[in-house]
Amino acid sequence: MTILSKESSRVSEVRITAPYELTRTITVKPKDAGKTVLGFFRERFPYLSESTWRARFKNGWICEGDDELHPEYRLRSQQVIQHYSPRVVEPSVAAAIRIIEETNDWLAVYKPAPLPMHQGGRYYKNTLLYMLGEMGCPGLRMVHRLDSVTSGVVLVARNKEAAIRLRKEFEANRVAKTYHAIVQGEMNSEITVNASVRRKRGFVFECGEGLEGAKEAVTRFIPENTEEGNTLVKCIPETGRTHQIRLHLQHAGFPIVDDPIYGPDGDQSGKRLQNSAISLRSSGIVVKDLGIAVSSGS
Repeated sequence: MTILSKESSRVSEVRITAPYELTRTITVKPKDAGKTVLGFFRERFPYLSESTWRARFKNGWICEGDDELHPEYRLRSQQVIQHYSPRVVEPSVAAAIRIIEETNDWLAVYKPAPLPMHQGGRYYKNTLLYMLGEMGCPGLRMVHRLDSVTSGVVLVARNKEAAIRLRKEFEANRVAKTYHAIVQGEMNSEITVNASVRRKRGFVFECGEGLEGAKEAVTRFIPENTEEGNTLVKCIPETGRTHQIRLHLQHAGFPIVDDPIYGPDGDQSGKRLQNSAISLRSSGIVVKDLGIAVSSGS
């Protein structure tokens, strides 16, 4: 399984950020309108208990402008609320970021794991975009994303115009993406999984047939090497749903060996943190119409 084992030397560097004070500004999306503000925060940050959130409300740390909000207050679409934290302690992350290729319009970056792409949840400074800004690449724009626990190549835009062009390619499904995973079991032939995906709870998703509100998802899997009961699999997603590859491998009976949610010993309660790298890597991205072809080994 050498194609993934060589990643370990790249993720040995760890980033630890000193505690700091922060006020987050959050805009309520239409899908969250009508929820209580307590319910909204519990869903958005499931790793914190209800008692923790009620203490934050009591301290007056959750507001709309100068007005403190009550836990049972009902949110409005596009409402802007602030969440103050006197001492943010971010989890440590892998720091071995590497720029693979760059132009005036975009960067192809090797993202180690675990490392979130952007600000959210427990992370603000320990994110790919923030760290790239510190490396001299400010103002970058995401055009697609990798899970925090997934390593490999990712594209980011350097300006608004490039972001629009790249997002159109991803949204039109004109981008060829390749991943590699180590799965439990011996996969002896190519398989294709067609199982729609939807959010189950928090950061946990599910797939299957007949799921209300689920989005179509298709992935091809090609076995490349089998060793000690596990298989190195090339994964080719034909759609781009959240956790698609991880879900489809589980659905096919070949879960990623160390996936904390969908793996052999996975916990789908939504309470288990996804804070360790798993054996899933983004190996290559091709955007034919824009002349982009990069791999994580470039």
